[in-house]
Formats: sequence, structure tokens, C-alpha cells
Amino acid sequence: MIEQSTWTVPVLEKRLFLGAVVTGLVHAVDDAVLNRQPGVPAGQHLIALAIVTAVGVAAASTFTRLRPGVRSGFAVVIGAVTMTNGAMHVAHVATAGVAASDLTGVLAATAGLLLICLGLAIPATHRGEGAATRRRSWANRAIAVMVVAGVAQFFVIPVGVGLVQTHNYRQAVGNPPVQTFRSVTFDSSDGLSLVGWYHPSENRAAVVIVNSAAGDRSGSVRHAELLASHGYGVLLYDARGTGESEGSPNGWGWDWQYDVEGALAFLRNRPDIDPDRLGGLGLSTGADVLIEVAAVNRNLRVVVADGATGRSFADRLPGLVNASIAWPMFAAGQVFSGSSPGEPLRDLVAQVAPTPLLLIAAGSIPGEIRVNQVYAEAAGQPVQLWILPDVAHTSAIAQVAREYERRVIEHLDAALLKGRNRP
Repeated sequence: MIEQSTWTVPVLEKRLFLGAVVTGLVHAVDDAVLNRQPGVPAGQHLIALAIVTAVGVAAASTFTRLRPGVRSGFAVVIGAVTMTNGAMHVAHVATAGVAASDLTGVLAATAGLLLICLGLAIPATHRGEGAATRRRSWANRAIAVMVVAGVAQFFVIPVGVGLVQTHNYRQAVGNPPVQTFRSVTFDSSDGLSLVGWYHPSENRAAVVIVNSAAGDRSGSVRHAELLASHGYGVLLYDARGTGESEGSPNGWGWDWQYDVEGALAFLRNRPDIDPDRLGGLGLSTGADVLIEVAAVNRNLRVVVADGATGRSFADRLPGLVNASIAWPMFAAGQVFSGSSPGEPLRDLVAQVAPTPLLLIAAGSIPGEIRVNQVYAEAAGQPVQLWILPDVAHTSAIAQVAREYERRVIEHLDAALLKGRNRP
């Protein structure tokens, strides 16, 4: 009697699906618990881990009971999200070597790719099964394609963006720009250890630089050198979860206000600094964060916001960002990060006055100019809006260098050096 093989197509599909899902869950545990970022509380990502685990278990337990088309969609969607998470670790290994949860991340990327391939193969391997399948028309196929496209646009891509924004991998920072910058360490106001470079002041005033979504200080070296050349003390640092600083990364700058508060406290205690002469220069995400801080912290006496956009669902402008895309993106970011955005920037910017505010808006990102016009209208006085339609995002320092230097330094000088002799 010939025994029937246990490796039938449905069984093979189930085992491949289960193995890939388990691999993804192992990485989730590794990333959230076993190899969490330095300074991150053990419970910060447990809600995200619980949700991911519940989805994985539910998918694995129901997989074989679903129709082939639904199984295919399940595999592709879960595979795309899993591969997106793992792909960031693949990129980190390729550029900076293996660290922390990279090993399980690479395995998760492989598992995600396997799930996508499985999902694409299922329709072919089950072709002709059942009367409904045999009578499938081109109309049914078109509907299936539209459903897949809709799920990709309104779920997979937004969730993937939320995942990337809250899981940026750390990059090497390198050496200080010049010898006058030295390494410093200070604490955020919520207790994380942050690392940066500091250039001593020659005019008793200082400027803290808050970086873009990547977060680490290497992205603002040119701005630091410009400010230092005019005698300002300059503090540039790695935002939480980036470079050499503790904490979880967040490309929208959620919780970065605590970093800025710690930076201002560090500067106020410097012997070369007058604590009443502190300013801030923010780039992209950093510009958003400085608006938030300036609305509530009067220790910040002047702000340059270069490339402010938005960091929450409430900040979107109708007609520029589809609500059905923005909502799952920011919701996923909140789940994955364990944190949330503060008040809408259009409300906060109205509270910045009387602190002088310079808004710089470039034209390469859709909506950047319009959103800064909204902020300028809400801010009232004293605010300046400098619009650069032909300049790339936060690139004015390179593309219109002389005018950038003139406007930024004049803005800072007027607030921090008024009535005082320059060095």
C-alpha cells in the first residue's frame, strides 16, 4: 500500500506561511524586548508587540480555512509589512555592519519576501479549483487587482511608512567638523542620555540646532559652522534613538521636545553663555519641534524654522494629503513607537509670540510653502516668512548661501545681540 505524501500543496503552503510568520514574530520580540534601544523602558513597545502577535496568530490559525484568493492576499500583505521592517536591518548590515536585532531583522526580511512569493504563487497553484474559480471572468480578475491595489495604497504603504519613521537605524556620526567643537553629553528632560558636539560662545549667546528626520548631528554640520563663524555658541546633538543617543527613533520628532529642553538646560549652565540669550535653528522635523518648544518655553528667545511641515494627522492640509492615507500612517506610527504627537502645529505656532520666528519654506516638497503660509498667518507678529520656490527642502544654505547667511544671522543677532557689541 502506497502512503500518501504529507507534502501536499495546501500543507506546504501552511508550513511556509507559519514558518515565515513565526520568523517575523521572533524578530518583533527581539526588536521590542530582547534588543530594545538603550534607555527605552521595557514596556514602551509591548502594545505594538501584542498587536503584531495577535495578528500573526490569527492569520496563522485561519490560513488554511480561507479561500485561495484570500490566502494570497493575506500572505502578500503580511509579507510586505514584514519585509519592510526587515529591509531596514538589511540596509544597516550592508552599510554599517551587524548590531542589536539585525540578525533576526535579516531573517524577517527573507521571511517577508517568502510570504510575498507565496501569495503570488497561490492563485496559480489553485487554478481550476471549484466551480467559482473555473468560471472566473476578466471582471473578477479586475476586481481582485483593484482590491489588492487599494489595500496596498491605503494600508500596506501607510503602515510601511509608519514603520520606517519609527524604526530608523542608527548611523555612524564621525568626527567633529573642526577642533573647536568638542563632544558633550547631557540628559533630556525625561532622563535619556544624549550625545552631541559643542562649540564655545564668543558673544555670550548660543544656538541649539535640531536636526531633520534622520536625527543625528551629522546632517547639520554646515549650519553649525556658519553659526560658529559668527561667534555663537553652537550645540548640535543626536536626537533620541539616533547616532549615539539613547531612546527610540522617531522621524516625526515625537518626544523630541524633551531633548530640546535638556539642550537648553545644558546651555543655561554653561559659563560662557548668558542664559537669556539662547536661540534655536531647526531643520525639517527639527523646525516642527522648535515651534512646539517655543510655544511653551520662553528660555528659547528666537527661532529659525527651516523646512517646517507637519508631524501628525491634525497638521495635514486638506487636498494635499489624503485622510485615508494619513490616518493609518500616523496611527501605525503611534502603535509602533509607543508615543504620540503633541498639539497641532497650527495651534502651537500662535503661542510662539513674542518670540521672533523666521519660517523658511522651499518648493521641492508639495505643500511645504502652503503649510508655512498657514503657520505665518496663525503666528501673527513677530514672524517672517521667506519663500524659496526653486530651492530644495532645507537646502537654502547651499543653494542661496549668502542670502541664507544674511537672513539667518540678522534674525538671530536682532534677538540675541541687540544692544550688545558683536565680538
